[in-house]
Amino acid sequence: MLKNIVTLLLFCCSFVASADKYPLIESLVPCTPNFFKMVYANKNELQKHTNINIVNDNLAYIAVENRNDNKKNYVYFKTPITYKNLTIIGYYDSAMDLGKIGKYYFWGFIIDNDIIQIKNTLNFLDWKNMEQGLLYIANPKIRHIDDDIKIWRDNTGTVVGVKTIPAPETTEKLLLLEKGTNMNLLICSIQGVVSTEILKQERPDIQ
Repeated sequence: MLKNIVTLLLFCCSFVASADKYPLIESLVPCTPNFFKMVYANKNELQKHTNINIVNDNLAYIAVENRNDNKKNYVYFKTPITYKNLTIIGYYDSAMDLGKIGKYYFWGFIIDNDIIQIKNTLNFLDWKNMEQGLLYIANPKIRHIDDDIKIWRDNTGTVVGVKTIPAPETTEKLLLLEKGTNMNLLICSIQGVVSTEILKQERPDIQ
């Protein structure tokens, strides 16, 4: 009897560990390059779900067909990945050059949960309501083009995000939780003046 109980406990623990094996959401939400290191660290398991491209022996990324085409800038996983009560079903990677308005880069997950449920599950983040039930942001950062390349300051402006144009000679970075027409997105954004040096630092997956 005791042996059976121990076996059952080990089975349950193994299931829980497997369900939360990928701390990818937690590595994504700060919107730093460490996310791509985590993708590399989990590459062998992730390859069971989707295509992984290796940059070097420390970095990898989830591949989409074409980040510049809004019909090809996302991929659905072969099988979902679970994080707590959330079901991650795909990856989104978009790039846009809007000329004088700036460059916009987005990367993150497609999640098969209601946007409020996602927000509540990620309650360790300080969410700011941009559009009730439609758009929330967290971790807003900003830098001026004359700042050291490593410097990001808290963006305390009352209006930030993709619905606005970044201030002249600045770069913004933030986390977005957005209810789309066909998908709910938890994505990072870097936007505004995005130099080659900044892009290389923040998005080492883009060659």
